Amino acid sequence: MNRYIDCIKTVGLFSSLKDSEIESIAEIAALKSYPKGATVFQEGESGDALFIILKGKVKVSLLDEDGREYILDTLGKEGFFGELSLIDELPRSANVFTLEDSEFLIIRRANFIKLLLEKPSITIKIMQTLSKRLRSADERIKGLAFLSVENRVLKYLMEVGEKIGVKMKNYLIIENGPTQIEIANSCGCSRETVSRVIKNLVEKGMIKARKRQYAIPLTFTAV
Repeated sequence: MNRYIDCIKTVGLFSSLKDSEIESIAEIAALKSYPKGATVFQEGESGDALFIILKGKVKVSLLDEDGREYILDTLGKEGFFGELSLIDELPRSANVFTLEDSEFLIIRRANFIKLLLEKPSITIKIMQTLSKRLRSADERIKGLAFLSVENRVLKYLMEVGEKIGVKMKNYLIIENGPTQIEIANSCGCSRETVSRVIKNLVEKGMIKARKRQYAIPLTFTAV
């Protein structure tokens, strides 16, 4: 598994670790592939593993009682998910589905706990990463509670742009961006509302939109 050391280094969870610690993580990792449209795991299932994405893309989501989906995040190469199950042994807190054919490195809890006991410096990085994710979740909750739908959509598009967009001149360009349904699920509104909001944002000159391509002036931010 040493050929995956460079990939593991780029994951935020492990990026500050020493080479010897990275090598130890690589030694306990296993490789597994999933086809497009597969369920990696579902909310409520018992979980005992961290997944690191080598290739492909997944969505992390929740379903309400009516079956409506709320997308928490989409993750691509070098992203990771399922780390909470390495720590607390509680059921999975969300669903994860593959959006493309995907390949993962999987680290099981039993092996990871043994590694933490041997090298507790890794624990510090885990705590820092979980803290950042908690802060991010708090910001999203605040946004849903206090921002207008228009600002929620704009803020969401800018967050997507920061992940997968390209800065060109004075614009943040998103190619093959989220669908209106994905935007609606992430912003807590209907697809029809998203369609109307995007039209309004275009008319105001706050974004340019063509199908799933978006161009956002770098001077604009959601407030």
